[in-house]
Amino acid sequence: AVELDRNMISGETPTEILAEFREIQSLKPSITKNTYSIYLSPDNVQKEFTKDQLQELGQEHLKELGLEKNQYLMTLHTSTGKPHIHFQVNRIGFDGQAHNDSNISKKAQESAEKLAKERGLLTAKDIRKMHKEKTKELRKEIHQAYNQSKSKATSFEEFARSMHNRGYNVELTKQRSGKIQGFRIVDRQSSQSFKASEIGKEVRYGKLEMSISENIQQKIKKEKEAQIELKPKRDRSPGLSR
Repeated sequence: AVELDRNMISGETPTEILAEFREIQSLKPSITKNTYSIYLSPDNVQKEFTKDQLQELGQEHLKELGLEKNQYLMTLHTSTGKPHIHFQVNRIGFDGQAHNDSNISKKAQESAEKLAKERGLLTAKDIRKMHKEKTKELRKEIHQAYNQSKSKATSFEEFARSMHNRGYNVELTKQRSGKIQGFRIVDRQSSQSFKASEIGKEVRYGKLEMSISENIQQKIKKEKEAQIELKPKRDRSPGLSR
């Protein structure tokens, strides 16, 4: 990581910086969630940013959020291949007041979009819209494969095999607790990956489970009907009179 900027901190190590944060946070001990970790990802494909430009961008972002006077450390990270600015910000100000964290994620997103527009860049929303239009036909094909696969599947494994045979991998997504949260579908030919909801509004893990359950019930019903038909019928013809 490369340091871009800092405010009202002098420590060089993480331990020293944390100690400085803690000193101010002691002014408001009732607040336990007292540090913000914020990310800003300027699109370096549209424009190559200099270090000074990134610093200015970060400072404006903090100003939009009303955090420019709080303690913060701003660093640039490039290890993921997509440069992003990381902010460690003390939520507690020097006046001992806690910054209002209501809808902070939404506010950060709105700030990022505003900064992008001011620089004539595509916003994250614009890029998502372009991606959606570009992948429209592929998502339509996946949706068709999804409907065909779920119509007969009596287990998730069977559904996943059917999708695999059609050229798509199904990957479960889980919460930290291990509970299944949903799934993604990957087109093997293009390596494009989509959340289930990106394929269709009704494409959900819960609805897939319901469909599988219904298929199982239908299968049991058909098997019972087949057994009844195969049962030998009792000869009820009238006996011979003597």
